[in-house]
Amino acid sequence: MIDLKLGYHQIRMRKEDVPKTAFRTHEGHYEFLVMPFGLTNAHATYQALMNKVFKPYLRRFVLVFFDDILIYSKSEVEHWEHLKKVLEVLQEHQLRANLTKCCFAQASVEYLGHVVSKEGVAADHSKIEAMLKWPLLKNLKALRGFMGLTGYYRRFVKECSNIAWPLTEQLKKDGFLWGEAATSAFESLKKAMTTVPVLALPDFTQTFIVETDASGYGLGAVLIQNRRPIAYFSQVLTARARMKSVYERELMAIVLAIQKLWPYLLGRHFVVRTDQPSLKFLLEQRMVTKEHQRWLSKLLGYDFEIQYRPGVENKATDALSRYMEELQTVALSVPWMLDWEAIREESARDESLGKIRTELLKEPDSHPGYSMEGDNLLYQGRFVMPRTSIHIPNLL
Repeated sequence: MIDLKLGYHQIRMRKEDVPKTAFRTHEGHYEFLVMPFGLTNAHATYQALMNKVFKPYLRRFVLVFFDDILIYSKSEVEHWEHLKKVLEVLQEHQLRANLTKCCFAQASVEYLGHVVSKEGVAADHSKIEAMLKWPLLKNLKALRGFMGLTGYYRRFVKECSNIAWPLTEQLKKDGFLWGEAATSAFESLKKAMTTVPVLALPDFTQTFIVETDASGYGLGAVLIQNRRPIAYFSQVLTARARMKSVYERELMAIVLAIQKLWPYLLGRHFVVRTDQPSLKFLLEQRMVTKEHQRWLSKLLGYDFEIQYRPGVENKATDALSRYMEELQTVALSVPWMLDWEAIREESARDESLGKIRTELLKEPDSHPGYSMEGDNLLYQGRFVMPRTSIHIPNLL
């Protein structure tokens, strides 16, 4: 790995732009002749330079992130040849490296918070230790800091979104209301981080397998080769999505997983495994609803086959997707009183219902079946709730 010395300062400013960098000190007026740190476009300019000079080698044996250049090879002989080419590029463009921060011919290196080796990509253990020592969260600022750190390594954790769901909900609320569910999620997320696997590096000469699953509250998927995980994907379902059928949720899991993992899948044949048997014939089925047609249209251009795999065998994506389901089941045994005032306020804030309400006040017959009773919007005599209402699951 090569670290460039004072990277930004190795780029000269255009003559006409030099006066724009002016600054004054007690010793006088100065202007930068090279690109200073802190300019709005400095990051983009520097990365563009790196991409341009290393273009012939990018993703062949070189990765570049600003001033950090990673050189990877299959053998020691090949590595020295690759290193020679990189150094020749640096010499040609007069880019200087910081020798004290460079390392060569290493079996593993730390790169952008990860440990890269022949085994694959692993999380940096020093960062994991920081998560384990994180004290119990007491305010939103502390929560955002913890979520930011764990979010950086979410690709290593199965069903990360589902595990963190109670914490994510805290970020959406007006106040900080910490409870047992949040504490449980906090500890579970820290525990999950201690057992993060080493993700395998993809082999584009072999077939990729995408295993998907959907529970009542989340979606999950894992990309694998030779029974080793390459990447994980997880997403919490919205209130509206939770009301969909099992078939629809499983279909969503397949579509969203393929969209997320497209860099690995587009342009090559791959296999999708699901525990929903009817989806095995997805590509042969007649889509009778517009929503199903829309979901299926997102898969156009991909070459894949769907295999049925019973849930008991689909452990990688199934286990943690059930975590949130079990957590929510506990709440169902608690008596719940209908809060009409909260529902009215929710209905009043909904844009689509607000539009219908306004048009009905101007023209009562503008929307057949709808009517107004005081401030309440009715459809065929029944109170109308927003489709995204948080109260719908309780009513069901």
